[in-house]
Amino acid sequence: MQKSSKISSIDAQSVTTYPKAKLQHAEILRLNIIEAAAAIMHESGPEGVTIRKVAEKMECPTKIIYNLFGNKEGLAKELFLQGCKLLAAAFQAVPKQDNLNLYLRDLGQAYWDFSRNHTSYYMVMFGGAFSEFKPEEESLHAIFTALRQVIALITEAIEQGFIEEKDPLLVVNLVWASLHGVIHLHLGGHIQNEEAAKTLYDRSVSNLIHTFFRSDN
Repeated sequence: MQKSSKISSIDAQSVTTYPKAKLQHAEILRLNIIEAAAAIMHESGPEGVTIRKVAEKMECPTKIIYNLFGNKEGLAKELFLQGCKLLAAAFQAVPKQDNLNLYLRDLGQAYWDFSRNHTSYYMVMFGGAFSEFKPEEESLHAIFTALRQVIALITEAIEQGFIEEKDPLLVVNLVWASLHGVIHLHLGGHIQNEEAAKTLYDRSVSNLIHTFFRSDN
């Protein structure tokens, strides 16, 4: 009898209630719709992303898209936020190193890989893919959350005297602007050869390290 009671207790704890299951289903559906929109953008560009086309790809009524996202701008915002989560995960997967120069290079590589592996999300986040969407406070906060590792690295380098500039966000923004510039030129077709773009990107990382990190450290 005691064993049966224990089993019943475990079973009760593992049961997913209907409200919880409904929420889980809605979240899975939301993520699938976001991925469908990203896939359409990859195939047809941002102009190809419409509520109707996303609904067609998902084989669902447009009403479901409208109920979850409101409109195309709402869908663009969710693409932006999901991209921030993916970028944060990419940075978090980079093992921290005591050598801050090497750590910055590894984070730079993760940023390049993100732009190649998740190009649609990158263009929504940093390429102005949807003219009707302008990042507001929540979206901008998500970006800085994604960049947390980079900010922490630069802050640590300043505290240890490796970087003379005392404003970590200024350094982060200068590094970010430089690396994004190379990626954006490549994605915009101005540097068509990916190998040439990567060479320029790696040189930019090296130049930034040389510029900000003191040579005697």
